[in-house]
Amino acid sequence: MEAYRKEMYTNYSLASNDTMSRAYLVGTASPKRSKKKHQLAKCSKSPKRVVHLINTDSISEPEFKNGLPVAASSGDGSMTSGSLSSQCSNDFIKLGYVNAKLDPSLPSECFKQDIIDILYSLEIPGWSVNDCKNFSLDRDLLTLTKIKGALTNVIYKIHYPNLPSLLLRIFGDNIDSVIDREYELEIIARLSLYDLGPKLEGYFQNGRFEKYIEGSRTSTQADFIDRSTSIKIAKKFKELHSTILLTPEERSDEPSCWTTLDQWINMIDSHKEWITDKGNISENLRCSSWDFLVKSFKSYKNWLHNDSTYTSKLLREGDKDNMINTGLKMVFCHNDLQHGNLLFACKDGNVSVDDLIIIDFEYAGANPVAFDLSNHMNEWMHNYNDAQSFKSHTDKYPKEEDILTFAQSYINHMNENRVEINSQEVKNLYNLIIEWRPCAQLYWCLWALLQSGKLPQQRLIEDRRIKGPRGDTNIATCKNSKSKKNEDDSFNYLGFCKEKMSVFWGDLITMGIIDKDCLDVGETDYLETKFLS
Repeated sequence: MEAYRKEMYTNYSLASNDTMSRAYLVGTASPKRSKKKHQLAKCSKSPKRVVHLINTDSISEPEFKNGLPVAASSGDGSMTSGSLSSQCSNDFIKLGYVNAKLDPSLPSECFKQDIIDILYSLEIPGWSVNDCKNFSLDRDLLTLTKIKGALTNVIYKIHYPNLPSLLLRIFGDNIDSVIDREYELEIIARLSLYDLGPKLEGYFQNGRFEKYIEGSRTSTQADFIDRSTSIKIAKKFKELHSTILLTPEERSDEPSCWTTLDQWINMIDSHKEWITDKGNISENLRCSSWDFLVKSFKSYKNWLHNDSTYTSKLLREGDKDNMINTGLKMVFCHNDLQHGNLLFACKDGNVSVDDLIIIDFEYAGANPVAFDLSNHMNEWMHNYNDAQSFKSHTDKYPKEEDILTFAQSYINHMNENRVEINSQEVKNLYNLIIEWRPCAQLYWCLWALLQSGKLPQQRLIEDRRIKGPRGDTNIATCKNSKSKKNEDDSFNYLGFCKEKMSVFWGDLITMGIIDKDCLDVGETDYLETKFLS
């Protein structure tokens, strides 16, 4: 793999008048791969553009025997002309990159000028010096509109008279501690092969430009709870899971949720001063000690794989068809489909599945279907636009009928064999969603703790080689702290952590993994945990 990486990353310095044709992302190198060290000064001149290349032959086409339906497959299982391999007709595809950073805290005129400088350098169609003689942008005519509801990044709509609007995404300061940016760009590359995900126009050290989808709106908590919309979201999940091919490594590795949780536990474990303070643990993690939390996580994982009624049974049986139908099939998952990451592109209010656009694949990776769906069900409890955006509103968690309807819609979409809501297939997927629920709760609890800024103020990872979501080795670095709600710095990370932990402990008690009278557990919240036979 390392030899492959050395071969695939090739940089070419281009002046603004170079004639190399421009193509959109299929894959790209990380900014960290560039040897350039240039950084924008305030209101500086335009940085030089670099083109990063990826060998598209490296994206393999795995077998799909007994797999989920594939939109691009023919009746005999062979790939059609719309398949991955046929779309990769060129050996390399390019994406513009400049080794510069944007700082939204700068005075407006300097921030806008830095944006213009990077736009010039990236040669984005419609914004390029090469597109028009005497081309010049007036920063006073550049309008920046901050988009609310962003959970990981600072996002702006960029508008300029008579030019195509762009979406500017600036990453959170500490986000590289929990997101593998290189892997994220490779994911966006794969999505682009199917016309899914954002259309990238170019990227820079701490962000990127994307095509802005005119007329779209961000979904809300109310949209999730609406029955007709929820059915369409279930179908959108199925299309995502059925379309994107996994790499051989992703198919053979353990689910990325376990890999990521192990990474985050190790990161937190390195902060001995914080985790040995019983006050920190009891207040924020709702238990007696850090060791007890780690032990409970391992007990839950062992229970899920070996002693649970539904997951472990299906794993023991090794029935691939049954696993596919019930949600244990490893697929490409979004892993963070909360309402801020789902756009509605309709204009008349009559929403179709095609009008739903999933964005922000920063936490995407290979997981069982059940994890992705369970995480989405958890998001029904949250309203990140609320004054108390950290709260878990347990009364909003979907009822039994809601989950069954969602599961039935998921199974039936793109499936010739229709099932009824009371069928065993639907009940099995429902049960798996419940069994995987604690995994998703703990996932975001540890995420919040890492981003809270309450751990010792130092680099969480500094030039440390860690395993990425695929199991590959990557370099991750970080600086300060990121924001779950970047419109301001008021998001209560530890409050969010506490809320998630209370539900996590409630689930483990209800499922019999720990005793209800266990003195090591603090405040708990309980969700409906009725399994269906």
